[in-house]
Amino acid sequence: MIIDPEYCEFDPVSQRLTVTLGLASKGGFQVRLRSWSEGGGVELKEGGRWTRNDDAFDFPIVSDDVCDLEPTHPVRAYHDALPADVTKVLRQFSSLQCRLLHVVGQFPESAEMADSAPILFWLASNMLGPAPAKADVRRLYTRRRVSILDSFCAASSRSHLKFLSKIREFGYSFKDIELLRRILNDGEFLKKVRHYRQINWPVLQVFYTQRYVMDLGCAKDCLAVDSCRDAFRYLYKVCRDIRDIRMMCKMLECENPEQQVFAMKSAFQIRNLHDKIARDLSKKEKETIIAHYGENFPPSPLKETKDIEYISNVGDLLEEGLVMRHCAGEFVYQALRGGVFIYRVHAPERATMAVQRSADGTFRVEQVKLYRNGKVSVETWDILRRWFISQ
Repeated sequence: MIIDPEYCEFDPVSQRLTVTLGLASKGGFQVRLRSWSEGGGVELKEGGRWTRNDDAFDFPIVSDDVCDLEPTHPVRAYHDALPADVTKVLRQFSSLQCRLLHVVGQFPESAEMADSAPILFWLASNMLGPAPAKADVRRLYTRRRVSILDSFCAASSRSHLKFLSKIREFGYSFKDIELLRRILNDGEFLKKVRHYRQINWPVLQVFYTQRYVMDLGCAKDCLAVDSCRDAFRYLYKVCRDIRDIRMMCKMLECENPEQQVFAMKSAFQIRNLHDKIARDLSKKEKETIIAHYGENFPPSPLKETKDIEYISNVGDLLEEGLVMRHCAGEFVYQALRGGVFIYRVHAPERATMAVQRSADGTFRVEQVKLYRNGKVSVETWDILRRWFISQ
């Protein structure tokens, strides 16, 4: 979040940044960021006097967004007045930058910890009060690292420090502090995860708060993958298939093979089991529907082509849903009544098209779905539109 220029002012002489937070008429207040030559830190204006209070301000002063501001913007000007090696230290942290600026300003040697143990460096700053003296900063940051960590959690050791060093993409937000403390104090959980070469913090949060995910044999490697986005995409698909399996087993009134699923080492194994159960359910649904309503749909009102094929019966529609991995089967009852007509599209890309009959007897394309509900290309839409208009 960037502060608008009308709410802040940079003094090029003192190199201080003054910020007005909120409206004065509604209890707004002013804070002042001290210059680098003063050792950094935040001051709060109270009763006409400036008093030290690092808790009063926690907006970023070093980030890509700040660097993109015009050089005349007060926040950018304050940033540019800081030494380059200091901004490099602060850039990796999304919060407490002003407090950390004060730490480095009072005890420059602490910058080494910011490089070698950034999480511990950040956590330690939370142990300082709102207005730490130079002696307080030095006393804390010259302690042994195990001793610093011991002030944060009940159990601390070199093993805990090594665990911290493996964490990637840490959030550096206040909500992360308490969760990290709980994890470090949970010896049984740590035994399961500390052997990984690297640990992605967003994935670790899921593993800790949703333990069943970590128990999945196919999910364990997600903790160490380079891309959290890929890990979450993978976990989403796996968990979706597991939910489907649970639901389909309930509909089939059969035992849920949960132990078998959790022992599987790959998502492909879970998907294959999912598809097998889906076919069993489709077969049961097909038999029930045909027994009550018959098998065939009304004739197609639109002409087929070699690339656009009408799906004319219940079994074929349910099979289309299985093959294309989408919910084509939801149209079964509408198709039996002649309210909607489903077509299998073969080219230019494989798709399923639903054409709806309106109350006035006209038709319109209701939807077109690719495999797994993928996005239809412009080329496919153009061809289907021309086919529809030609009817």
